[in-house]
Amino acid sequence: MAESMKYHRGGAEMVKDPQWETRVNQEPVLVGSGRIFTGEGDVAAASGRRIGVFAPENNIYRQQAVIESPAAVLSLAVGLGNRTPDQVVAGTPDRILTWSAQNGTIVPFWSTAPEAEARFVHLALGDVNGDGRADIVAAAAGTGAFYVYEQPAEPSAGMTMQLLTIRLVPGTPHKVAVVERAGALPLIAVAYQEEGRWGIGTFYYTERGFEAGPELTGLPAGMTAMTAGRFTGAPGQDLAWGGDDGRVRILTVNETISTVLTTERLGGTITALTAGTWAGQEVMGAGTPEGQVFFYRAPVISPSPDRVLSTGAVNDLTLTPGGRLAVGTRDGRVQVFWMPLASSGFPYLVQPGDTLWALAQRYHTTVAAIAGINGLVQPDRIYPGEILIIPQA
Repeated sequence: MAESMKYHRGGAEMVKDPQWETRVNQEPVLVGSGRIFTGEGDVAAASGRRIGVFAPENNIYRQQAVIESPAAVLSLAVGLGNRTPDQVVAGTPDRILTWSAQNGTIVPFWSTAPEAEARFVHLALGDVNGDGRADIVAAAAGTGAFYVYEQPAEPSAGMTMQLLTIRLVPGTPHKVAVVERAGALPLIAVAYQEEGRWGIGTFYYTERGFEAGPELTGLPAGMTAMTAGRFTGAPGQDLAWGGDDGRVRILTVNETISTVLTTERLGGTITALTAGTWAGQEVMGAGTPEGQVFFYRAPVISPSPDRVLSTGAVNDLTLTPGGRLAVGTRDGRVQVFWMPLASSGFPYLVQPGDTLWALAQRYHTTVAAIAGINGLVQPDRIYPGEILIIPQA
């Protein structure tokens, strides 16, 4: 996309290099993060048939393992940690495969039975049937369905995961998400395309199997990304989806699916969404092919982002358990970002009544310097409990 599509506002834009990056190859990269080898949040990066697993060591990441998948990796997730470390989960054209760390190396752990021409293009993890173990929900674009696989009660390497259900959807499924609900089992949200039109269907587990919940049809743009998170401050989770119009919509799911906020245009399209903790705060992150990631502080109350980070052209995003951002780029790189090191400044916990002007006066710096190092696009919006980096005088 042309440089002119890059997002600019009157506030400061954070322009900075990643604290760490490596090149996987020349193709788009999928990323996931979890406690595979360490508790800090290792990063898995997949491109083609190869998956690299990188573990943090101080302020660099070291490659701990390389996984050679028997087929192209179409989707990637990290999780399923029950009585094992988190597993690397990959969707391929005909099955789902997992790998686990054993004695310092990665070994194949579980697989699913082959499903010819399924094309598992997107994965989500969550305990959808209430048995206390995370399940795999997979969008199968080739068969027009979503699949749910459950873990065996006693985890053991080499076992086949148990198929819980195959459920057809009205069109071709592209994205899935597991939406946690207060006082009820999670919903499965499935984004599908039918004859050029887009919709979102929801499903929930009962004793009779998976039943249909509320549905939203006629989406105003083509869907390019979807995730679940705590975006509105209401109990449970909400949905967010990004479109080919460069906007993100936040949805609540109750008896109906309702759009509660639409962001301003952030770029040509939204290539990836993520939710989690960044810089000590719960956020939603949206990435674009123009090479920017936009952060919205939860609860999201404004269509304008709170912060923007300059990256490579974004193909995929994940937030690590340790609060770092991992970016898979379209040109074959993995980048990891975190807050500036102490030598560049010191962390400050925002107190009620604080303003950037007052902080700049107190610590002998400028509003522009604080806004720049923290990537604040609206310097007048800071919140008690927020962590800012104050540049050294």
